[in-house]
Amino acid sequence: MSFKGKHDTISAVKKMNFQEELCAWYKIHHRELPFRQSRDPYAIWVSEIMAQQTRIDSMLPYYKRWMERWPTVEALAEAPIEDILHVWQGLGYYNRARKLHAGAKVVVERYGGLLPADVEQLRTIPGIGFYTAGAIGSIAYGLRAPAVDGNVLRVTTRVLQYGEDITKKTTADYVWRQVYDWMEGSNPAVFTQAMMEIGALVCTPKNPQCLLCPLAPFCGAGQDGSWSQYPVKKKAKPPLELQLYTYWIENDRRQILLSDDWSDGLMEGLYRLPQAAAPLEQTDQLDFAGQRKHVFSHRVWKMECYRGQWDDQVQETLPEHCFWIAKDQLDTLPIVGAHRKWLDEGLADDAEASPDNPESVQISEASLTDPAETAGIEACQVSDASIMEKKKNKKKG
Repeated sequence: MSFKGKHDTISAVKKMNFQEELCAWYKIHHRELPFRQSRDPYAIWVSEIMAQQTRIDSMLPYYKRWMERWPTVEALAEAPIEDILHVWQGLGYYNRARKLHAGAKVVVERYGGLLPADVEQLRTIPGIGFYTAGAIGSIAYGLRAPAVDGNVLRVTTRVLQYGEDITKKTTADYVWRQVYDWMEGSNPAVFTQAMMEIGALVCTPKNPQCLLCPLAPFCGAGQDGSWSQYPVKKKAKPPLELQLYTYWIENDRRQILLSDDWSDGLMEGLYRLPQAAAPLEQTDQLDFAGQRKHVFSHRVWKMECYRGQWDDQVQETLPEHCFWIAKDQLDTLPIVGAHRKWLDEGLADDAEASPDNPESVQISEASLTDPAETAGIEACQVSDASIMEKKKNKKKG
């Protein structure tokens, strides 16, 4: 078999040394994570899905809450999807939660609540692909089943100096074969987690610690200093930008208008503030509340935001898919992150400025539009200049 890497595939003798060095390093340096204290395939499944596209330190609180609430596959399968999305709120990529729920139902119906100890059967479960099946198979059941995530791709392509685009299937197949070969004779659970861990802690995307790496004697890119050239990945297309009008509308009964319109195909099951590509007829009755931006993986919401109160006459013509909910009930619903951030900020400001609050102070126009208030993982931004410009235009009108 021929290989495309500059560095020859590791010989049988070197492979044994590779395993020994890697696993010895892992036993000393691995992080103590809650899901590593168990061989429960369900716990491993949940942790692996949560860790996809999310930093470990960010997902840990969610993992703990999830496992406390739904400690078994059966408990998850019986849970309402709305509760699941609410607990997931803040992790993003909500389709992961939906597939976990759908997968749990399949495991209960087809396998009696126990994830199968077979990689091919695992891959028939919604949301479980090659990587997750490999992780569950190797860590929970001790199968020789590679789990190739971004960390493992990076380590492998650097060791072998493999220069093909990692988004290609041929690259995924090549790396999978290499890892499968390296696993021979090892403890699969330890080997799999060690490969992931060394990619997360040592063989990092930028500034890898090559001098401290136990795989340095086997690594082509580490030996000639070419680590920055691997892995090779073509540039992604820029995300599609959408101009949207977003509305925070209240009534005199301390209720806020929410929408369950998921016609755009994004985040089904999450509620949102009324939002449209064109302004509502009643927009002129509301105050301009700034511009916000929310970045998804493939789309960007550029939101022009308005806030105000509708009288009874306007309420008779509510937009489709909209309903009223009491302000103190907002925390009971899963709400789109971009809108949740605005609601949380706005309600906190309202409480601070309320006459009922003995510590309330006069809030200046500048503080209401302070860009520092908008920092955070939701990547929402408020434009001071645009607010002031809108107010000037309104006065002129």
